[in-house]
Amino acid sequence: MKRFIMLIGSNGGLTGVYLAKNLREMECLTIYGADCSEVAVGKFFVDKQFILPNADCPEFIESLADLLQKERIDIYLPTNSKEIKAIARNEHILRQKTVSRFIVSPIETFEALDDKEKANRIMRQNGLPVPEMIDGLTDAYPIIMKRKIGSGGNGTILIENEKIHRAYLESKENVAFFRIVKGIEYTADCLFDEEGNLIGYNQRQRLKMIGGAVSVTRNDSEFQIEPWLKIMADNWLFRGCVNFQYIVDQGIPYFIDINLRYPSGGLPLTVKSGFDIPKYVVKMLSGEKVSPYVKRSGKERLTMYRYFEEIFEE
Repeated sequence: MKRFIMLIGSNGGLTGVYLAKNLREMECLTIYGADCSEVAVGKFFVDKQFILPNADCPEFIESLADLLQKERIDIYLPTNSKEIKAIARNEHILRQKTVSRFIVSPIETFEALDDKEKANRIMRQNGLPVPEMIDGLTDAYPIIMKRKIGSGGNGTILIENEKIHRAYLESKENVAFFRIVKGIEYTADCLFDEEGNLIGYNQRQRLKMIGGAVSVTRNDSEFQIEPWLKIMADNWLFRGCVNFQYIVDQGIPYFIDINLRYPSGGLPLTVKSGFDIPKYVVKMLSGEKVSPYVKRSGKERLTMYRYFEEIFEE
């Protein structure tokens, strides 16, 4: 395989750091990183670090295109939700202005599924099981409140009584309310090709979270989620890494979140289990044909415990 220069976007987060550490094993790669902050920890794991505007800024796409061209980036891996959505919205501009290769779901998929309230209604209309959404006050508490657009569990709160519920309703914040579904909470880490075909997935239980990102997770293939993933793919076009979160109650998977990005916490478990999604993506973007993933035996109950580690800089 020829040598490629790769840029990892938003590499101050967990995902960017993990991708850099994981992909170091591929000798064909020179790895660069970019972030909107000078104090991005990912700089310690790449060959060269750059600063870009925040993905919310109007100049982000132009600055990114200039960087991709100037540094002759072959492969670009965006990692943050806002970054990936900005890429999807401006995909045609980057395709025209650069030769860098990247893979993201189309903006139409974001527009359908990125807003939790809208996604809940659309999935219900398409026959997919989702938690009941609460439009006004209710007589049964507790309930769950989520930000309509957000990731990593940011803004997810347990509402325990009518007083608190009413206060949030009157605040007009951009939030939605749902009935609690009790059962086993799972994430399916998936990879789709450019045509939206499912390359493979790994299903794992979410056992413990820190700030919305999983810190303890365990493989569990007992529930058969693949038929439901195919229904999803029949309704919407997914490309690249996508993770689905759902709670299984009495054999029914109630979908609670769809993230059109790499999982923020559990990706190392999926990789260790044999489904090395980052390396699959690199091979896809380098023009190599990839075969569907076949699950390994012996990894069915593998558990990952994630912890913090410190780096010091003078």
